[in-house]
Amino acid sequence: MESLTSNQKVTKSPLFKFLILEFICLSLMIADKNHQLAQPVRNTLSLAAIPLIKIIEWPQDMYQIIQVALSRQAQLIEENTQLKEQLIDTQLKVQQNVSLAAENERLRNMLNATTVSPLTTSVAFVSNINQHQKKQHIIIDQGTAQGIHVGQAVLNLEGVIGQVDVLGQHFSHVILITDTAHALPVEILRTGMRTIAYGNGESISLNEVPTSADIQIGDVVVTSGFGNRFPRGLKVAEIESITVSPDRTFQTSVAKPYAHFERLTEVFMVWPFNTNTPNE
Repeated sequence: MESLTSNQKVTKSPLFKFLILEFICLSLMIADKNHQLAQPVRNTLSLAAIPLIKIIEWPQDMYQIIQVALSRQAQLIEENTQLKEQLIDTQLKVQQNVSLAAENERLRNMLNATTVSPLTTSVAFVSNINQHQKKQHIIIDQGTAQGIHVGQAVLNLEGVIGQVDVLGQHFSHVILITDTAHALPVEILRTGMRTIAYGNGESISLNEVPTSADIQIGDVVVTSGFGNRFPRGLKVAEIESITVSPDRTFQTSVAKPYAHFERLTEVFMVWPFNTNTPNE
């Protein structure tokens, strides 16, 4: 009885049960390796686990879908922004082309007018220059004896200088466009806007121009032809500064003359319509 009791104790011990289970496991592993006995079970378990795998992978798949959608949306926004910038650039170029076409048309009209009514000129030499803040004059060596008349336009190769103010028989005083007493009808070459330029002692000013007028720094100022003293289209000055009034009702532009008055040696006397010619 004691022997049987001892055997029962051995069979019931945890170690014995572990060894039996280990043996069974090894046997099953060997049998499965040789005969694929557990393959149907594995297939069944794999099919049963597919829904669980899908549920586990669903958040990751949704994250990837959202990430791709956001990335595509950001790319579309960037492409849309670039297209808008290109459209704006194209519109600006079209506007510039329209301005250039208008300017070319005005230049062609001016050239045609010059062809119809060519200028007649004669050369006069400067004998004295009188420039200070209140008075801007030069004296030339031609007068009534050479057919010069009051108000006659005077220029050089750089641009308009002024007009004859006082006459003598063999000399003339020419008031410069920078003199505070001088006014000159002009226009902006780029836009065709016409106004009056007044001398301010050093340059010329375009006073009380409406703020809606299109004037820019660098615009070329030419004679407008109004008053019939200066032929249209002669270069006068270039806009160098623009000031808007405190109440923003008008703007004043200052333009620098093209002609350098301090180094004048000779000038051209102009007869725009061939009505007067210098005496030979």
